[in-house]
Amino acid sequence: MKKQTFAKGAVSLALCSIVAKGLGGVYRIALTSVLGGEGIGYYQLVFPFFSLILALLASAIPVTVSKLVSAELSLDNRGGVRTLVQKSLTYAVSAGLIGSALTIVLSRLLAGAQSSAGVYICYIAVAPAIVFVTLAGVFKGWFLGNGNMTAVGVGQVVEVIAKLSVGLLAATYFAKYGVIQSVAGSLIAVSFGEFAGFIYIFIRYTVQGKQLRKIEYAPADFSFFPTFLPIMLSGLIFPLVAFADSIMIVNLLGFGGDTNAVKHYGLLTGPVNSLINMPVVFAMSVAVAIVPALASAMANYEVVSIKQRTATSIKVCFLIAFPFFVGCAFLAPQIVSLIYPALSPTDSGLTATLMTVSAINIILLSLLEVFNAVLTGLGRTKAVLVNVATGAAFKIALQLIFAPRFGIKACALATVAFYAYSMIANAFVYNNLVGKNTILSKSIAKILVSGVIMSVAVFACGLISNPLFAVIAGALIGITVYAGAIFLTRAIHPDELASLPVFRGIAKKIRRRKLYKENTKL
Repeated sequence: MKKQTFAKGAVSLALCSIVAKGLGGVYRIALTSVLGGEGIGYYQLVFPFFSLILALLASAIPVTVSKLVSAELSLDNRGGVRTLVQKSLTYAVSAGLIGSALTIVLSRLLAGAQSSAGVYICYIAVAPAIVFVTLAGVFKGWFLGNGNMTAVGVGQVVEVIAKLSVGLLAATYFAKYGVIQSVAGSLIAVSFGEFAGFIYIFIRYTVQGKQLRKIEYAPADFSFFPTFLPIMLSGLIFPLVAFADSIMIVNLLGFGGDTNAVKHYGLLTGPVNSLINMPVVFAMSVAVAIVPALASAMANYEVVSIKQRTATSIKVCFLIAFPFFVGCAFLAPQIVSLIYPALSPTDSGLTATLMTVSAINIILLSLLEVFNAVLTGLGRTKAVLVNVATGAAFKIALQLIFAPRFGIKACALATVAFYAYSMIANAFVYNNLVGKNTILSKSIAKILVSGVIMSVAVFACGLISNPLFAVIAGALIGITVYAGAIFLTRAIHPDELASLPVFRGIAKKIRRRKLYKENTKL
């Protein structure tokens, strides 16, 4: 199988992820119209536990398998790769069945703890998805370990299309039986989407892994659990916090006198977080792609390669996250009114406020995802776990103190504090590990200056009375100003542009015309 370069693979995975997120965003917008604010609240109550189960049993499978496969391939032990896949599948089947059964058994208990007894049927509806996620994770890890990220990205698109095709029909059909039944119908679509994604990735593996099956099994370093557990633990904090929020926030808001606690929880975790998380998909794509690349570099003791790849990943994520932050921060009312027209004026205003508060999370979470992946790839999983866990404890404490008095806005600010602390703590660990990087620091500063210049233009566009015109003008003028400022400040080196296929031609022209002073010092 032809192996992709790191940059090309990351871009391919990012593009597919963006398409998947875009389709998912369209689905979430349409679903909000069908379910309403209360229905989205119930929908969001179920997902934290579902995500927690996946974090415990499945989410670390692709990265774990990719590291093991990449290490064996670097030793040219293809028979060992076949052994790794077989043993990993044994774990995946067992874990998936246990996770699904546990979700069904605990469904009534969880619904009662969330003060929404009828929601138990929603947990049952989403339970089968866990089996398909664990199985698909093994094959995704095999593709990632072989440097083929396109298959994983396309699989994400297949999952979303399948979910979208069934979800709206199911939600609309079951709406006549009640709001919770409508939510359950939309969650059946999640199981169907994961099933479709598994079938796709399995077929791709069957076709492209044909040569692998002709190779005899060979001994391999199946250090699955020593690799899996640290990655699982480092990724467990986010879903664990989300699960705690699904129980804690609704009860805290109710304790403070909020009679619409489920709706307000749904607005923050649904419309707001869905929009905030869409740009973060690029950082997640880079994070997934860089782990096997770092594992291979470390196996061959390529110190310079490690430093270059990590620095480029951090810089590119910051470069892309900043304009999205500016857009969400300054154009939140216009964006919400355009994307969620079904919301009442009161709900729309609250959603816009929450989006403005949460916009900085686009930058914080993007960088946090990359730092987590880099430090994990460099064997500093314990530091990641400690930093993120400390940030999570800080968030929970803030919510316990301020949520009953200040409502859902306090929960949004607590999340900002969580991401900010965790990202900064990881940045310190990274800096101590790889040493001072003057070029990276200067580039980040230049991107920051470019973003501030862009902010002025976007703020001016926000004064336009028509929401559609304001968003279009803000996007076009803002990106033009931002791109010009990035070029003038020379925040990005031509070599880094060349690593991204879309900008390879531009990089050549910059070198040919000597518009950039060469400086390769890290």
